[in-house]
Formats: sequence, structure tokens, C-alpha cells
Amino acid sequence: MVLSSPPSIDQVKECLIKLRQGPALARPTTLLTALDTPVRDYLCHGRPHIPGSADQVALLDATIRSAIGLLSDTERQFAEVDFNLVNDHRFPTLTERQESLASHQKCAAKTVRRHAARALDTLAYLLIASGTTETKLLPAGQEPAESRPEPASGPENLADTLRAFWRLSPNAKVDIVCSEIPADERPDYASPADRNYLRYAKFADLDTLIYIRTRLAQLAPTVVVRDFAPSEHYDTHADVLVVIGGPPWNAKYREFLPQLPFHFEPHPLGEDDPLVVPALDGLSLAPRWTSRGELIEDLTVLTRLTVQGTTVFLLGGCLTLGVLGAARCLMDADRGPANATYLTDRLGDNDFVLVTEVRRVGGITDVADLTMIEPLLVITRSAGEGWGVVTDNTKRFANRQHTGS
Repeated sequence: MVLSSPPSIDQVKECLIKLRQGPALARPTTLLTALDTPVRDYLCHGRPHIPGSADQVALLDATIRSAIGLLSDTERQFAEVDFNLVNDHRFPTLTERQESLASHQKCAAKTVRRHAARALDTLAYLLIASGTTETKLLPAGQEPAESRPEPASGPENLADTLRAFWRLSPNAKVDIVCSEIPADERPDYASPADRNYLRYAKFADLDTLIYIRTRLAQLAPTVVVRDFAPSEHYDTHADVLVVIGGPPWNAKYREFLPQLPFHFEPHPLGEDDPLVVPALDGLSLAPRWTSRGELIEDLTVLTRLTVQGTTVFLLGGCLTLGVLGAARCLMDADRGPANATYLTDRLGDNDFVLVTEVRRVGGITDVADLTMIEPLLVITRSAGEGWGVVTDNTKRFANRQHTGS
């Protein structure tokens, strides 16, 4: 039997949004009112049925449940709650279900809604694919005859990976807070009173700021991006907050230190501020130098936190090289998607701290490839839990520090 032509993604999403509002799949007959006729016909995949019959309801229910089962572990938990498939969060309205999940995960309801929206987008694409000749969804418990094809890896798919990792939903609000040079170290024209005032003259880590702004414009041209010095930033309503530069020159970074499993040991200006990890017997790691004072490698320290529905990225390092390395590790067009996938596969949406090496040869900054060389250190926590070390390769760096190799 020839399948009906697929509806648009927007049609499917609109039907799914209507379906999840009320009792959803806890009352399967809701499928007949929530799904438009073209969507119902398509999702039956040409199987014989009488419109509006119990057979049609059973087909639709099995198709949607099977598609939910193909979601990643992280997205599946939000979809299962949205569509009323979890006994612990079974309520008659979507709002009650999402608030119940938010309470369980000890996060804001806004965070649950954001993750649920992404899961719904993915579900809509899976349902469209379910009716093609290349992809078929099977009833729960039935194994496919052939393995599913690998996801496409074209430029747009790679960009989608980065947008998802950085939480760059359409029209998201992104605030960047960049480190600033101490007042007594700034040039005269960094002052608004100077006749040749340049606002960016007071910003430190300018390479990273320009790189992040450029990549955001390329990846998500519809997001609203604003940049601030720490002394200028008081808004707390951003969807994404990117903090560039470590604690010595970034007061915004210092605000997060009490809840982090590491700190930078402060030293006088002109000396390195080593990274200290108390949970590893006070392990201290610092940049490596040649005997002639040439930098060999710095440490990249990338942290992701979720605070009251805002995703916070802290881009740190002992020196400016480490800060730029943090940005490029997960924004680079070539290696960024693979690195983001590496972290998402292992950590899901958990908070994390990633530490790895970064080198520079001439003016070229190395970009870490986490799929080839594991990070030095990964520390993570789930909602309501404490920090725990999941990857510890710090001996390879500590040994090089001691040998000077």
C-alpha cells in the first residue's frame, strides 16, 4: 500500500503540543481529537484500519510510544512525563506533570519546559521519519530487522549538535560577561572620560570574546547576544550566560566559586594561578614553561552549570590561552560537534567541569579532540547531588610537569 505524503514538521509538532496538554497517552482516545486527520493517516503507515476505530487508536499509540523509545535517555525522560507515561508524575495537565518533574529534579519548571521542548522537536522528526521507506518504527519490544543508519554528519547536522549543546534555541537570550583588565593596568582610552574612548579597551580575553561572538552569529543568527564587563552585568534573565576568563580578572566568575569543586590559587600579577582540586588531595596543576620562559601548554577549564533555568558556561584557564582553548574545544566547527557529543553521551544534561591541556604553536591555538585523547579531568553532578570525579588522567600532566618533557 502506498503511504500518504508526509505532513510538515510544524503540523506534527502542533498536534503533539495539543496531545500533551491534557491526559495525553494516559487516555489514548485523545489521539483522535489531538491529531489532525492527515497526521493520523500518515502515522498509521498504510496499515488497514477504520478511521476513528480502536484499531486506529492502537496503531497511533504504538507509533508514538515507539518513537519516544528511540529518543536519547535524557530527552526520553522529558517526553515520557509530557505524554503522561510515568506513574510518579501522572497528572491530568501538562503543567502539573512538568512541575512535578521539576520538583523531583530540584530545578526550575522553566528548565523542564526548555528540555521538554527540545524533546518534542526530536520526537516530531522521528515521527516524520517513521513513515519513510528507509525508517520504520516498530511496536515496543520488537527488534528491527536491520540496524538503524548512522545519523547524517553534514554541516547542518554538526551545527545542530553545537546549538543543542550550547542551548541556542531560536530567539534565546545569551549574555557574555568577559573579564576586564584591572583599572591600574588599563590604557587611558579605556576610560569613558577619554576623548578617544574605546569600550573594549578594558576587556581582557578579547580573542575569546571575539571568537565566541563570531561563532554565535554563525550558529544561531536569531539569538540575542549582549556582552558586558563584570562591573556592568546585573541582569539575571538570560537563557544562557557565558563567563569568559578566570576569577582573578572576572568578578562574575568569582560569584560561582563557592559551588565549584576547584579553585585557582591566587598569585601576584605576572605569576601563574595554579588550578587546585581539593577532592584529589589538593592536586595543583599549573601551565608548563620552557627554561627560556616560553609557554608550552596551559590548562583549559570549562564548566557548565544550570542555575534557576539559566545555563551557565564558565570558560577558564590559568592563562588567556586556556580560556581560548575552552571556547574552541566546544565551539570549533570541525572538532566541536564531536567533543560536544562525547560529553553529552557520557554526562547528559548534568553539570560538569572539564579540564584538559591546550597548546599554541606560533599564533595557532590547538583544539582538543576528546575522542582521541581523553580529558585530564571530568567532574560532574546531577540535580541535587554532590560533585564526583568520573575521569582522572591528571597523572599524565603532573608527570610532564615534573619531568619538564
